[in-house]
Amino acid sequence: MIRYVLAVVLTIALLAISIPAIDAAATMNSERQVDASLAAIDDEATSLIENEEVTPDGHPDPRRVVEVTLPRDTLTNAEVDRFELVPYESGGYTHARYVLEDGTTREAVLDERIVWNDPEGNETTELGGAGDHRLALVLVADEDGTSVIVARRV
Repeated sequence: MIRYVLAVVLTIALLAISIPAIDAAATMNSERQVDASLAAIDDEATSLIENEEVTPDGHPDPRRVVEVTLPRDTLTNAEVDRFELVPYESGGYTHARYVLEDGTTREAVLDERIVWNDPEGNETTELGGAGDHRLALVLVADEDGTSVIVARRV
């Protein structure tokens, strides 16, 4: 009988010790997944600017479709509470930021300026909810004729 009690106590102790490690691994796994999505956005936006030109009216605009994966809350993943791409008016870059459910905040800088849905605006691209989100990055001209990358849901 003492062996069974000792085995149960030892199992509970091992579980208690391992839970922080599991949580840390879940956070790292989610960061890896979202960072991969950010890298894909950055690569496709750079590819648009470097390899395409704004098309005349009546012709399809150059675009790239990117899949952004925001993990669900599981034993091996921490859920993303907030994901946003903030364009800077004065610079040609975008500030990417996401927050995990445990409060972990990560930030990165994307090389190109990406605005939400309107080339004349300066709105932040925000994605919410776990799962896969498809974004179209479209190269258009603003009123000054400057090339702008516009993000839209697909």
